[in-house]
Amino acid sequence: MRQVKRSVKAGAALAGICTLLLSGCGGQSPFNDMQDAMTKMSEKEASFEKEQATLQSYERKEQKLYTKMIQTTKDHTKTVSSLSDQALASAAKREEHVKTEKDSMDQSKKELKTVKETAERLQDTELKEKADQTVKSIEKRYAAYDQLYKEYQKALKQDQHLYQSLKKKDLGYEELKSKLKTVNRSYSKVRKEGKKFNQYTNQLNEHKQALYKAADQGSKKS
Repeated sequence: MRQVKRSVKAGAALAGICTLLLSGCGGQSPFNDMQDAMTKMSEKEASFEKEQATLQSYERKEQKLYTKMIQTTKDHTKTVSSLSDQALASAAKREEHVKTEKDSMDQSKKELKTVKETAERLQDTELKEKADQTVKSIEKRYAAYDQLYKEYQKALKQDQHLYQSLKKKDLGYEELKSKLKTVNRSYSKVRKEGKKFNQYTNQLNEHKQALYKAADQGSKKS
């Protein structure tokens, strides 16, 4: 089968995801409550990084299987079918792990209500301003992840369609090229959304640092 290049893919949230900062300092009671809720957010995302590594491992496996499939001649349809089944099984595992990752984020998101409520109770003007910025960053980050998850799910389905089509004995070059174009376009969107998610994660970390610094300065004044 004539070789057509397939883009190297990226994990659901891509590499280099920044973890939420857990360190902080004491302050007034509402701030402590807010800090506790944000710490719980981070704890509930504990499996996030683990799932990223697992997803990328399956993606690398599928990339190798795909390469073997397109390098196999039409006289070895049984071999291609076997490789395709392995790739489909890997994609199914990926689907399970990305859902586990989504569950982790959804559990973390449940703490947002508490974070917002405690931020509203803050009396110090500067501290409340920093807290409001942090809340907005959290909301943007979750929204970015939801869109990222949606795009990754679409790309995963396109992978499954591709692997299934490779079993066809009469699969032509143009048809394969068209399917690969769809797959690569999908993962281009995944990378784009993953970049946004990373940016919002970095922004959140910066706002949290500013919040903790303001709280620390306030406690020293009192």
